[in-house]
Amino acid sequence: MIRSGIASAHVMRSMRLLLEAYAGQELPEWEGFARSLRSLRVDPGDTLFAAGEQHPFVYYVESGLMKAQMLNTRGRPIIAFFSEEGDVLASMPALAPEGVRMVARRNLHPRVEVLQAAVDGVSIHTLVAIQPTLVHRFDYRVVDQLSSRHVAWGRMSNALSMMYSITLQADVAALRNSPEQRYRNLLESRPDLVDRVSKRDLASFLNVTDVALSRIAKRVLADDNDEEDE
Repeated sequence: MIRSGIASAHVMRSMRLLLEAYAGQELPEWEGFARSLRSLRVDPGDTLFAAGEQHPFVYYVESGLMKAQMLNTRGRPIIAFFSEEGDVLASMPALAPEGVRMVARRNLHPRVEVLQAAVDGVSIHTLVAIQPTLVHRFDYRVVDQLSSRHVAWGRMSNALSMMYSITLQADVAALRNSPEQRYRNLLESRPDLVDRVSKRDLASFLNVTDVALSRIAKRVLADDNDEEDE
């Protein structure tokens, strides 16, 4: 069950500090924007938004953990990424500016087919809560309107898009590694995340079976024990 409520004064102050950090300056007409802020509590198993859905909202994760699911080329559901405390997440294709849609409609990009979700303005991920999660949501359509009047809002919007692109590039680069190497990297860089997700979800994220993950985990543990014995 998702429970929605008006964002508290504390949340609004925190969100203002965060978004103005992205903008690099104060954001004008803040009071009007703040009226679009909502706080949502999402129970484990609840879907925040689904693939194929038009969802023009951006979320800040204050607490909890979520997983983004999508279908791979074989039609099998996999986990593309996890969102934890401090993450800003959104259905990026649903937020695509008109320029992206125009480029696609005029066939000005060599991979127009991958832009179809942006043309349709729909999400390519389904976001599901793994743990009880508290998120704060704002309407990107309000940001789009403010961006047409104020450079600061445009800078904030661009910074969010750039952040998404940078993290996406890092995720794509990681896919070049084997599942075992990705597992080792997770243990080194995000051990808390490995402890918070189920083995099934971790296997889905690594795109391996539960059995294969068990074998990987045993090899890694054996290697670690051998290093300690040396």
